Order: sequence, then structure tokens, then C-alpha cells
Amino acid sequence: LSPTAATMDTIRLAQREKNHAGARYQGEISIKTGQREGKGTYYYTNPYFIYEGEWLNGKKHGQGRLSFGSDGFYEGSFAEGEISGKGRQELNGWSYEGEFLQGQKHGEGTLIRADGGSYTGGWAEGKYSGHGALTLPSGETYVGGFQMHKFHGQGSHQNPKKAMSYEGEFRDGLRHGQGQLKERDGASIYVGQFQEGRRDGQGKSMDQVSGISYEGLWRQDQPERPAVAWDLCPADSEESYMTVGELLKEEASNQLHADPKAKGKKAPPPVDTTGQGPELKGAKGQVLPETKVRLVDADKVPVAAETGRCFRVTMYKERKMVEGEVLRRPVNFGDARPTYTDPLDEDTGAPQRSSSGKKGKGSPMPDEELEPPFTGHEFLDGVIGEDGAAVLGGNDDWLLPVHLLPAIYWLRLEDVTKLEGSIWEALQPLEIPFKVEG
Repeated sequence: LSPTAATMDTIRLAQREKNHAGARYQGEISIKTGQREGKGTYYYTNPYFIYEGEWLNGKKHGQGRLSFGSDGFYEGSFAEGEISGKGRQELNGWSYEGEFLQGQKHGEGTLIRADGGSYTGGWAEGKYSGHGALTLPSGETYVGGFQMHKFHGQGSHQNPKKAMSYEGEFRDGLRHGQGQLKERDGASIYVGQFQEGRRDGQGKSMDQVSGISYEGLWRQDQPERPAVAWDLCPADSEESYMTVGELLKEEASNQLHADPKAKGKKAPPPVDTTGQGPELKGAKGQVLPETKVRLVDADKVPVAAETGRCFRVTMYKERKMVEGEVLRRPVNFGDARPTYTDPLDEDTGAPQRSSSGKKGKGSPMPDEELEPPFTGHEFLDGVIGEDGAAVLGGNDDWLLPVHLLPAIYWLRLEDVTKLEGSIWEALQPLEIPFKVEG
């Protein structure tokens, strides 16, 4: 050997023929071990793969480039024959730049997908792990913790197409723990506990469109004790009017079917409601007594957790026509007219009483006509308040007209809350008979 050759550790080799495995190498080898060492190019048995770069002890080690035919390549660090360290990989339109370990993405890196999606953050064994930021082609984004390709830990999830956003805790890809969920572009907000992707535990829901708020326990995405019906009770008592109201329906039916032309026929006696609970009563010319409106659950227990539900109250009297049809004749709250003729009776020629009596010396001249009395409200609206209740009656808006005849009338309370798109359902109307006395 020449002095120069004696000091060299490697020599350059160019295989003209493939080895027994069908592969071929061109580059440096160790004089001492005969293994690939230094720089060289390896042509695999499968022509899809070609490696150009550094070698040590016969293995890819150091900086190099591994090509995958026309599909892409990896360029970066290798260790003991495996892709390890920092590098860049492009494959089938996907690109990744970051850290690897034994051929898998591991550490920190950025992935750009062929469909435009991307991920930047931590990796473990080829999967999103640790803190990262994910963007999908749909515009959906997530920033926060990952574990094995799933949302895990604290994170922020935005889905514009579903008008949804969530900030809080995740477990195994699902909302789990404490968090805030906004839906319908923030029109619906829930702050509280989640279990396996659903509202579950203590939480508060606020719906901006309907105005309904519910604060309490949730189970499987629904309130544990949802309101299912309306209820009425005295303002100073928790005992419901509904028990006596149900009994009065019999008396209301008797009143409806009574024949005013039948002489000598005894009318059925009033229903005895003694000891059955409080009874809602009114007096003509007086305001409706203060009455509490509240929500109740399936067991008829008051629900104070829900507020903001809207209702409308109307009043009517049933009237049976000759043909047997039953009509509901409206009564206006606050009606100040001293007399009133039902439009159904206007063709009968029945005279209408005058509120001024006989005209005398002090009667006003035509140009001094007084302003006609207020005809009242066809309905009155209300909202369930912070204590889960609202109050009817007690002021002039709720005046029962002086022209009413003593009889049984009906109050109707219906749900007029705007519920479109919300999780809440409309409650069935409540109708309760009550006596108006003279």
C-alpha cells in the first residue's frame, strides 16, 4: 500500500452487479470491517427505494435522503439504520418537517396534508400527542392537548360549519370534565361539567334566543329535572290551585250544558271543594288576585332551576250554541266598559244598557263626548323570573270587567317562548276554570 492509502479508513466501492439480495451499493466502505461507512448510495431490491447519504457500521447513519419512487422522499437524520432525529418527509402530497424516532414521527413537528389540513405540535409513535394545533379542510380547528391522535387534556375546539365552539377539558377525544360549550354561533351557551361528550353534572345553560336559562344537574345532555308543565298557586302559598281546578271542571261542564229555558228543573249543586286546597276566585270589577305562575317537573314538584320561559295569559267563557258547538268567548283583562254585548247577540235586537243612564240637564253636548272607556287587553304576557316563578294579577292590567255575569270562566296560559333551534320543548297550555263572583 502507498503511504497515502495506509492512512485511509475507507475506500470507495462501485458495485456493477447486484448482490445476492438483488441490491446494489455505490460508495465508501470501511477498510477494517468491509462494511458500508461514509457516504454512499444504496439501490434496494425494490427499485421504489433508494438511499443516498451517510453510513456507519453498514447502516444508514447521519444525514441522508431516502427516496420513495415518484411518491416522495425523506431527507434528514438517520440513526443505526432508522429514520431518527430531525428531517423532512414528503409522500403522496403530504409533507412533514420535524422530529422522528425509529421511523415514526416523534417529538415536535408540522404536518401539511394533501387536502389542506395541518397539524403542528407534539408527536409520539406517529400520532398526535402532547400540545398541538390541528386544522381540518372544513375549517374546524383544535388547539390543546392530544393523546394517541385524540383530543385529551385542556383544549379549544372550533367548528364554524356547525356554529360550535368548546373550551375546556377532553378525555379520549370527547368533552370530559369542566368546559364551556357555545352552539348556534353563541346563541346557546353551557358552562359546567361534561361526561363522555355530553353535558353531565352541575352546569348552567343560557339560550339567547329563547331567553331560557337552566342551572342545576344535567344527565346525558338533558336537565335532570326538566320543566314539563305549568302550575298556578297563591302568591303567599306553595299549594297548587290545580287540585280544585280539576274539580271545578265538572261544575263548568254543568254550567255549559244547562238549559236556560228549562223551567222547574233543578240545576246541579256546586261542586264541594272543601278541604281540597286553595281555590282561585275573582270578583267582577276587581283585579285578579295575585297568583304565582311556576314550572313543575313530571312529579309536579316546582322547578326553580329554569328561568326565562315566556307565557301568554288569556281569559274566556265557554258558550254552547244551538247547533251544539262550544265556543270560547274572549274576556279582555282591564276592560273598563260598564256594559258589553257579545257580537253573537248583536243581531237579536236585545237593547244594550247605557252607562250614563237617562240624559238629563247635565248631559254633555255631542261636541263634549267623553273618551270611550278602555276595551282592555286581549292577552297579557309574562316571563318566568330568577326564582323560577312569575306573578299574575294584583294591578289594574288584570281588572276583571264589571259587566261580567257571575259564573265560571277559564284562564289559559300558553308557552310563547321562541324555541327554534334550542334543546328546549314547548310546554302544553294550561287551562283552569275559576269562579267570578258578583
